[in-house]
Amino acid sequence: MMRIRPALLLAASLLLHIPEAAAMSPLPFFQRVERVGLLCAVDADGGPVPDLGDEALCGRAAAVLSGLLASGPAVAALSPNDARIADPGTLLLLVHATLRPEGGKRLLALAATLQRSGSAAGAPFFMTPPQALALSGSLDESLLDSTLRRLLDPLAKALRANP
Repeated sequence: MMRIRPALLLAASLLLHIPEAAAMSPLPFFQRVERVGLLCAVDADGGPVPDLGDEALCGRAAAVLSGLLASGPAVAALSPNDARIADPGTLLLLVHATLRPEGGKRLLALAATLQRSGSAAGAPFFMTPPQALALSGSLDESLLDSTLRRLLDPLAKALRANP
């Protein structure tokens, strides 16, 4: 009968848990986040859009992210000169919407960039590919919320994994 040495058994056990530990390793960028501050901008070809503006987009994005986090850092829409933007406890979420006419419809593309004061010389941290939504009439809020969930879910997961 073959006998397995305890040291070999321990080493094998540790190797089996390395991928799990690496997947849950904390990322400093997402640690000690006290709040997520949102700044939003809507770039619409042909002028402002009555059903989607900067404030409306930020309100929807804040509601969606708050729902995804359930418990965690506070989520708030910020104004451009808000002092909390430079606070090291703030993770700044920049949401940009681009609305363009496309074959009789409108195409809404959403992108998000993260920034944090004091992180790697202020370099942005890109999180997910842009999400797009084709609009045939007025903006359907449930479709917008679904698109925002796809865009913001990776951020919510990162915040939950990095206390």
